[in-house]
Amino acid sequence: MKKLLAVLTMLLALTFSVTVFAAPTCVMLKFTNDTRYKNIDSAAVLSDLVLEKLLASGKFNLMETRPIDEDIEALLYDEKQRDILNAEASIKSGNLNLLFESGTFDAKHAQSVATAEVGQIVSPSIVSPIGRNHGAEYLIQGTIINLGNGKADSRNTVLGIDPNQAGTKTSAIGVVADVRIIKASTGEVIWRKMATGTKKNSMFQYGMLKLGSSKLTAEMYNTSMARCAQEIVDGLLEDLEAGKLFAK
Repeated sequence: MKKLLAVLTMLLALTFSVTVFAAPTCVMLKFTNDTRYKNIDSAAVLSDLVLEKLLASGKFNLMETRPIDEDIEALLYDEKQRDILNAEASIKSGNLNLLFESGTFDAKHAQSVATAEVGQIVSPSIVSPIGRNHGAEYLIQGTIINLGNGKADSRNTVLGIDPNQAGTKTSAIGVVADVRIIKASTGEVIWRKMATGTKKNSMFQYGMLKLGSSKLTAEMYNTSMARCAQEIVDGLLEDLEAGKLFAK
């Protein structure tokens, strides 16, 4: 009996260690919005949806149940400004070596979070404190890069209906987001995915007869956001289960 308990204890310990290895500590940052519609708080809506779905999955070891309001993009801008100010004398003299040979201008360092590719470095001096303050090894960050609507008209060519009098009007709301995982201690981008979400509405019209609606609605906006969030989460979970995330 004692041997059986010892074996069970060992198995539980191994299972626990594998679980910890497979799901390192993470926090999600509030998404940023790089579109012209910054007055619509879509960044908060999308990051809330993604975090909610990740928490429901139980697959990620999330240290916070709300997105962290840390704008890495703004912090990077401030850092770049400091670099330029520090190199002011060099610029005035016409010798730009001091400026462009600094670490932050190296090709391996991302110029912005929104353009950071896998393998590039997002300033460790910025991301490390965020991870440390929240007890997280990795930061999940996203940027909305496109948000808009589209409209199309098509003529109906069904037999017996005059194509000049009948047609279908279609409207859509779509969102495109770029999401990445950053290793807090080094600033390295280890994962990146682009995701989209779209909702369309159509109206068929023949003379005075109208079926459906092509109006843009809040329901369309909410659906496109939810679909984009689901695509992000599906990509994260798929690569997590395939062992493509958090390689040591």
